[in-house]
Formats: sequence, structure tokens, C-alpha cells
Amino acid sequence: MPLPRASLSSFLTSAKSILSSPSKHSTPLAFIIGNESAGNALLLAYLRTYAPTSHTFYIPLSNIPRTDLSLRPELIPVLTRANLKPSDLLTLSDLPAHSTLKQLKDARWVLVDHNALQGELGKAFKGDVVGCIDHHDEEDSVPRETNAGEPRIVEKSGSCASLVVRYCRSAWDGLSAEQGDVEGDKELASLALAAILVDTQNLTAESKTMEVDREAVGYLERKWGGEGGDREGCLGDITRAKEDIGGLGLGDIFRKDYKQWTEQEGFNIGVSSVVKDLGYLIQKAGDEGKFFDVLREFASDRKLDVCSVMTTSHEEGVFRRELLVWALNEKGVEAAKKFESSSRKRLGLKEWKEGRLDIDGEKEWRRCWWQQSVENSRKQVAPLLRASINS
Repeated sequence: MPLPRASLSSFLTSAKSILSSPSKHSTPLAFIIGNESAGNALLLAYLRTYAPTSHTFYIPLSNIPRTDLSLRPELIPVLTRANLKPSDLLTLSDLPAHSTLKQLKDARWVLVDHNALQGELGKAFKGDVVGCIDHHDEEDSVPRETNAGEPRIVEKSGSCASLVVRYCRSAWDGLSAEQGDVEGDKELASLALAAILVDTQNLTAESKTMEVDREAVGYLERKWGGEGGDREGCLGDITRAKEDIGGLGLGDIFRKDYKQWTEQEGFNIGVSSVVKDLGYLIQKAGDEGKFFDVLREFASDRKLDVCSVMTTSHEEGVFRRELLVWALNEKGVEAAKKFESSSRKRLGLKEWKEGRLDIDGEKEWRRCWWQQSVENSRKQVAPLLRASINS
């Protein structure tokens, strides 16, 4: 018998209670781990838990430690619309010891907005991943066929949230028909809608927006109450909060929107996305030397072979991107040079300010470029970097 529907906040309270002593919970458990914002994981976990045919409690996890929530002020306008606070979310810090989770019978993992479990979680639970919903390049890490009854969707879309909404529509409609709760539907819809608006710039980013995104927004607006006129206001609130990084130190700015991958032979690559340009970051550090001192320490702490910083800015109303790639040892230099050779044309890489930040050496190599093909975000650049390492 399915659980009676609860509010989002009550659902998260129950999930936290279960995590405090998971072995005592009689219902089968599944962990859904998303990205740093957690909206997609929360949407999927809620609808899977309360679906009319469900017999599993799905626990949504934000893929950051709790201390990093303070680095993401853009969560506040998103969560406020869903009557939530950042403290309501479950993070990596809320997980019990890996050994405790390994003892859970039939516990399984589902990935959202990525399709390969990385880092320490990947080392511990890669074999327990049975499903995913993602819009990045296929990594063939999640089994193609399982008996777990979980989705395995890897498909291009402007926003992963659109794929989650499409997958969940039947369960969502069934839940609404059987148990009602218009306000709960609005809370869920606001979470998903926020993600799609950000990822597709309110469906105006032509190179990213696809039909599945448009269909999802139409569906969500009906759940949200048809208030389509507030989409721009919602996106504006999130964008302003996301770009307010003046109070953060340089290391926290690198950490704020950061992703790392471990490739063959333990090769580590990390990419930080920043919403201000390099000039702003250098000025914040004090000078170029101090900027690279902080970045080197950041890379060293994470044992990176290649460190990259991608920036965005709007100078005189024109959207611009910069790309910095820094190889920190011999194998990193080899990979970074391959990346430059293979990706220069596709990304439209142009020398940044007469190469003033560039260095050449056998054990250290650095390039900074204007990235003229601005439609290519980290979602496209990171696979190119990773491919150069694996080639």
C-alpha cells in the first residue's frame, strides 16, 4: 500500500529520520543523488515514493557537503517558492558511514543529471547504481538492463528536469487524482520549472532548448496555476542571487560550482564555473600571482592533474566566455596540449590579452582564451577535456 502523500518539507523530515537509522526502516530504500541544487533529485524521489504503485522510500541527496550550501544563494529563491529552506535538504553530510549503507538489504542508487557515480561514492556504490535520468554524454557506467524497475534515460535536452518531468508525468497525474493537494503540486512544479528556466534561459537559448523542454514547461505551468507571466521574475530572482558572489573568498568561488572527474590511471581533472570574468577574479585576489597561488592550492588540495576555470560575463550587454586550462605535471601537459589542438576550432578559442597568463614547460603548461563559441558550456567543454586525457 502506497504511503499517504505528505508535503515536501514533511517528506524531507521523514527522509532525514530514516537516514539516522536506515537499518531500522522496514520499507525498501533507494537513494537518488542529483547535482548540487538537488531539485531534480527531490522531484523524482518525492513522486517515486508517493506514486500509487510505490513500495519504496526514495531518499533525495544534494551532491555536496552541508557546509557548501552557503555557497549557493541561488537555492534560496528556488526553495522559497517551494516552501523550503536550504537546511531542509539532505546532503552528503547526512549520509551514514558507507559501511552502514552497504549492510542495507536491496538498497539501490539512481543518478539524476549525471550517469556515472564519481568520487568516494563511486568507489563505494558504483555496483549498486541501477538507474539514471541524464542529459549529458553517455558514459556507459549504469547497466543497460536491470531488474530494479528504475529508469535508465540518457537523452539530450536543455534541462535534465524536463526528462524527469516527462518520466514522472503518469505517476504525478495519478497521485494528484487519487490524493489531491493542489498546493503540493505547485511546490513540486516550482522546483522543476526553476531548473528548466535557468538551463534554457526561459526557453530562449535556441542552441539548448528542445521540444521536451517546451512540453515540460507547458505541463508545469498548468500545475503551477498557469502563471506563465512570472517566469521572467522567477529567473531574474535566481540569476541575481547566483551572481552575487562578492562576499565569497576566491577559494569559495572556485568551489561554488565545481565538478571533478577521475579518468584512467587515476588522472584527476577539475572544472570550476564562475559567473564573473577573470579580470574580476584577479582583482579580487589582488594580482595575477596571488590569483594563481589560490588556484594552485585549490588544485593541490584535490590532487588535480589539470585544473580549469570557465567564466561567463555580460560586457555591454554581450554574453562572453573565458576558458583557462592549467596542466600541473607532465601527463597533464600532454593532455592539455591535445585538448588545445583538438578543440580550438570547435570552441572558437582566441588568445586572451596577448597571452599574458600563458606559460610553457614540460611539467607545467597554461593557456587562457576567449571562448568565442559561447553556446558551449561546461557540459560540452568537460567531455572534450576528458577525451584528451583518455586518447
